[in-house]
Amino acid sequence: MRIDTATPHHWRKISREPGADAPALNGETEADIAIIGGGFTGLSAALAAAEAGSRTALLEADYIGAGASGRNNGMVVPQHSTANPGAIARALGAAFGARYNAMVAGAAAELFALAARHGIDCDAVQKGWIQPAHSEATLARARTIHAEWKALGAPVTWLDAATLAARLGGPGYLGGWEAHEGGHINPYALTQGLARAAIGAGARIHAKAPVHAILPDGKSWRIEAAGGTVRAANVLIATNALTGTLWPELAKATIPVRLYQTASQPLSANLRGTILVGNVGFTDMRKELRAFHYDRDGRLIGGGRMMLWHHASLRGRNAVRRNLHGSFPALGEIAVDEYWDGVIGVTPDRLPRLMRLAPGVLFCGAYSGRGVALGSALGSRVGRFLAGKTAEADLPLPVTSLRIIPAHGLQVVGARLIRPWHRLLDRRDERAPRKGA
Repeated sequence: MRIDTATPHHWRKISREPGADAPALNGETEADIAIIGGGFTGLSAALAAAEAGSRTALLEADYIGAGASGRNNGMVVPQHSTANPGAIARALGAAFGARYNAMVAGAAAELFALAARHGIDCDAVQKGWIQPAHSEATLARARTIHAEWKALGAPVTWLDAATLAARLGGPGYLGGWEAHEGGHINPYALTQGLARAAIGAGARIHAKAPVHAILPDGKSWRIEAAGGTVRAANVLIATNALTGTLWPELAKATIPVRLYQTASQPLSANLRGTILVGNVGFTDMRKELRAFHYDRDGRLIGGGRMMLWHHASLRGRNAVRRNLHGSFPALGEIAVDEYWDGVIGVTPDRLPRLMRLAPGVLFCGAYSGRGVALGSALGSRVGRFLAGKTAEADLPLPVTSLRIIPAHGLQVVGARLIRPWHRLLDRRDERAPRKGA
């Protein structure tokens, strides 16, 4: 999937964080840990490893934040992609399940604290994240998710239909829950700030350094990239869905999904007083999600995915405009000024992957749409692990061997074509009789 990274997108245009000082790689260098990928996972790992005293070098194929980390919706969500905490515990077992649930529950607060500690100017707004339910089926799921997080001590609240209508600015949801530590940020600005912090801690970061090969070199590895090579005992591949061919078969471990994002014209102060009251963000439970929050200038950020990508900008803007009208009837006609797109990594079980590809070579990524909070949280933990500060048994996910997705090619095609099916399922849910109706 080819993405236009040369044209500045909305987050890059409005970022107040200076671009990362990431010179090209020039010649041969050595490190304790070599990291491939300059997104949330790689940058957080580089920061944590450097702070732990490890010589760390990070290589990014394009500019820092060029991929999904800098181009996404910007929502900071302390919740799994699709599962509830109980399902996670059953899937991972008691020990890993407890640690992973704890990491997810605290990931948003951890990210906001990290940004504050390093003075990252990423328009951070921690005013809560809401997950509303549009049908009886999703309402039952939302109740389960809320109850399980509450039982684990997470700061969450149940919201009835009337409260949701008042907070979100539109009817149509039956109930839902709020995670009070959630919020939203400018994701591109966050990548620049994380890079600055990592460099300040001693990490070396090189942009425009696409990796061509990772080759054994005695007890170490030699990473061959544009401009030079890095020799390191440990390698972290944090390329998410943009792995390419740098490691055989690794691209088959995730499903690349192309998404688009948009920014509306700025809303008036009067409208902002009735829509997403208090600057909260929300992601609903439709198969075709509706997710909106404000940027710092009062624009509504939204997005989605398409089956076909011809005339993508026009079609994406029109689709978001329809969703805006459906979600916020008071808006009336509104212009959608900005459009951009990118690629995320998805797995069938919607769990990230920690995979040991060879002794000393680890892959970390694939967040299925939850990468802002989870990529930063998991990256930090992996960075400390590679620096020898934590044990593998204490990681929040088990480290497996390479896990190739069965019938990968068919699943990639299916992910591209599934949108009409999701629309049918959403319409079925919306038309189902409601209790008391």
